[in-house]
Amino acid sequence: MLGSGLAVVENGQGPAVILVHGALGDYRQWLSISERLEPQYRVLAVSRRYHWPNPSPSPDALYSYESHRDDLLELLRSFADPVHLVGHSYGAGVALLAALGEPARVRSLTLIEPAIASVVSAAAPGFEPEVVSRAAMVAAVQAFVRARQDERGAEALFDWLQGGEAGFKKLPEPVKEGLLANAATVGPTFSSPAPHVTCDQLRSLGVPTLVANGALTRVWYRLVGEAIGDCTAGAQVAEIPGGRHMVIVENPAATAALLLSFLLRY
Repeated sequence: MLGSGLAVVENGQGPAVILVHGALGDYRQWLSISERLEPQYRVLAVSRRYHWPNPSPSPDALYSYESHRDDLLELLRSFADPVHLVGHSYGAGVALLAALGEPARVRSLTLIEPAIASVVSAAAPGFEPEVVSRAAMVAAVQAFVRARQDERGAEALFDWLQGGEAGFKKLPEPVKEGLLANAATVGPTFSSPAPHVTCDQLRSLGVPTLVANGALTRVWYRLVGEAIGDCTAGAQVAEIPGGRHMVIVENPAATAALLLSFLLRY
């Protein structure tokens, strides 16, 4: 474990690419993608603080986008040169906050299925029902956590993320095992609100940015991705075929191919 609280798997040589996982994830979710990037890049897949193999969070642990951003920035400051920064879901929000905070440390930014909904207009078609649906999911997850049923909370979360009651069960077995290994983080994931990022902040970011969604993702994530892409000057917006919210494990080959085509430009 690094002093920043991150655990890191590092392979390959070349410009540095840092991969940041989402809710209930850890660096294992990136391994198939890392293998495809390593011939041309020094790839660092991180497990955020409190995620496997790090110690699980205590009841009073500080767990927020901002605390994870600070851990990530500590890692970025250890590099002499700017890095390519890639985040998925919650990790995309962490990566975005790091880039907004210290853009000179970021060579390029890739946001896969970002969850920063503050940039979406309340009038966007289909957004209101998604807000209601998400609130019901969060309430259900928190009820499971209060009942000390973290694994059931994890399944409820991923059913929603994947857009259906069987969403969790349809994920590959190793992925499900990894998510359940991090089930203790499901309560802390919702203990602090997502940051309020504005279009004006994104317009002034000044970092080459790729925003990507799974082609089959639910409306919530499609709207967030579109809004971030519209707000961020010069952003490339792309769909990754054959995947929903967990596209990085559902179609790692296509995800890696998209990443390579973007990274090689910078």
